[in-house]
Amino acid sequence: MVVDYSQSIIRVLMPAFKGVGPLSTCMDPMISLLQRLQEAGIPMDQVIEEAMMQVDVRSFSDFDPTPFFHDRPLVFLETVAGGVKTISAPHMVATLLTHLELSEGQDVVLIGAKGGYFAALISAVVGETGNVVVYDPSSVVIEHVDNRLHDLENCSTRVLTSLSKAPEDLPDSLNRVLISGSLKKIPIWLEEALVEGGFIIAPLGGDVNQRLIKREKQGEKMYDTELGSVVFGPVDIKDSEPGIPSPDTLADMLEEAASFARMYGVLEDEMINNLDDLAADLRTLPPDLAPPEFVIPENDDDYEIEEHPLLEMLDDAKDWLMGLWPLLSQMFNVRLQRPGAPEDESDEGNFSGGHEDLIP
Repeated sequence: MVVDYSQSIIRVLMPAFKGVGPLSTCMDPMISLLQRLQEAGIPMDQVIEEAMMQVDVRSFSDFDPTPFFHDRPLVFLETVAGGVKTISAPHMVATLLTHLELSEGQDVVLIGAKGGYFAALISAVVGETGNVVVYDPSSVVIEHVDNRLHDLENCSTRVLTSLSKAPEDLPDSLNRVLISGSLKKIPIWLEEALVEGGFIIAPLGGDVNQRLIKREKQGEKMYDTELGSVVFGPVDIKDSEPGIPSPDTLADMLEEAASFARMYGVLEDEMINNLDDLAADLRTLPPDLAPPEFVIPENDDDYEIEEHPLLEMLDDAKDWLMGLWPLLSQMFNVRLQRPGAPEDESDEGNFSGGHEDLIP
């Protein structure tokens, strides 16, 4: 994709700062960030650039905004139980908005709030004749977004009570849908509401990483276009709270490790088969299985561990699984891509977990 930046805000403003000093010290940090993203080849037309200049991300989070201007995700909400929700890193923001192919007057549905920042950006692009509806499973998140979008008349919010069924107030026909949290599959009710030529963009996969998919309706069929590998946190902030992984989550991780090992030949066939077998066994456990509890007795230094089918499966596999743990840890050590980071940024940006978004 070739983008003409000759009339962009960056190129219009840069001459005024010649001889003044480094861009990062003499202007709004968003301008220098957008310049770095442009130089890194991140797709972003003039309309998106103008929206990102117009909408101040600092209005959507009370946390230190420095990470965002270094092309990192920005936390906008934390729960008492340790759940975290973020606004995507700027390179991902520009990428998603580009793939949405927005124009004035469009109606857009967002599943996952992203602090209200995405809604405000899209509002700026679609204009007064367009409409943006934000759905999120968390009433706490929706309250946060309402407080930040209160003056945008073309934006509204709804609490999404369930991902398995359509909300009663869902618009009759959908043209553009952005899902900003990881899902294993797109809900059928969203696909059924798409108009001809409409599409959904969503990160589909497991908890560890996903593929960004554009699913478009053409006639009676849906067609997928892959847009790259990504890592998104869950749609619901409750699912981001730390805890013992569910059997399905562990199975996802083991299956992904087995697939990686096959592709790159880093494990013997016997070990790969062991991973597959353990993942299959984990899938047999009830999806609503309560996690095991660990209790520290008052007069004993040892943990008391309840009998639990998940722990029993892992204990049976410990002889071969423990030896693989260092390799598995490396497989899931995700490196965050930050093409818009300052050149003198020393932090390489590694993280483990699913609260940040990236395109490797």
